[in-house]
Amino acid sequence: MSQFRQDPIVGRWVIVATERAAKPQEIVQQTRRESLQACPFCEGQEEETTAELLAVRPASTAADGPGWQVRVIPNKYPAVTSDGETARCGWGFQREVQGVGAHEVIVECPQHETNLARLPAAHVADVLRAYRDRFKHHKRDQRIAYALLFKNYGALAGASMEHCHSQILATPIVPELIGEELAGSWEFHQRNNRCVYCALVEEELDGGARVVVQTANYAVLCPFASRFPFEMWLVPLRHQEHFDDERDDDFAELAEVLTTVLGRLAAVLNDPAYNFYLHTSPLHAGATPHYHWHLEIFPRLAQLAGFEHGGGMFINPIPPEDAAALLRP
Repeated sequence: MSQFRQDPIVGRWVIVATERAAKPQEIVQQTRRESLQACPFCEGQEEETTAELLAVRPASTAADGPGWQVRVIPNKYPAVTSDGETARCGWGFQREVQGVGAHEVIVECPQHETNLARLPAAHVADVLRAYRDRFKHHKRDQRIAYALLFKNYGALAGASMEHCHSQILATPIVPELIGEELAGSWEFHQRNNRCVYCALVEEELDGGARVVVQTANYAVLCPFASRFPFEMWLVPLRHQEHFDDERDDDFAELAEVLTTVLGRLAAVLNDPAYNFYLHTSPLHAGATPHYHWHLEIFPRLAQLAGFEHGGGMFINPIPPEDAAALLRP
């Protein structure tokens, strides 16, 4: 029988409807494209991109040339731009803010690899450090309220380039979903004097049914009220509010966890398209004892239709307990 399940942080309801798992065309497959003969993200094609903002490369190599391992560049077709001020204006019901911010691409390897899970964990640790360093950079800009890191893997997840990459979009406005998480976690903290994410992870680890991976400092779980089949959250076990506070020594373990679960996703589901995004405290929020950074991963398996769009409630045909059991290494 189907169940209604409520997310304990934002209060969102989902329907776990196992009867729909066998619905024809419910599960969509990854669409493969031919690799580009002259991919602008590949080593040796640096002149085809914007000038690098940050690169992991030997000191003996020149900027915007070969020899790099990870490269951060401005998006050639940005959603926002770095020039201008964030003055707000409007009239009546209309509100407007200038499109100021930053839109960056993290090219995650020099070779034409498409899947982060196939890179060595030591290399992925360098990618994660580049993420952190860009968050630190954006924190110095008082115009920027929030930086959202996200990855689109595969055409069905919105990727326009095959080459392994992710993006950061920094904006003067805190995105609505982050605001909902901040509000929900603050209300829980007011009632219970503890972080809801810490409490949630503790409960999940005690039960174990929805835990995919647990290491000394991180856990990956399929949340109780999963919106999507095989949705996963990667959460640090210690209370950590800002991702940019992660220590250099932590990234080797974090990279192992991330490559493990992305590899399991590829193995179990035949390398599906997926998105992941990093939720962290707003850049200038200071101490937020009620909030906890985490990485949300979801494969693009189930198509959203009229009920989801019209009602704002998701229907998930795969119970998260079953998904976690299949994803465990």
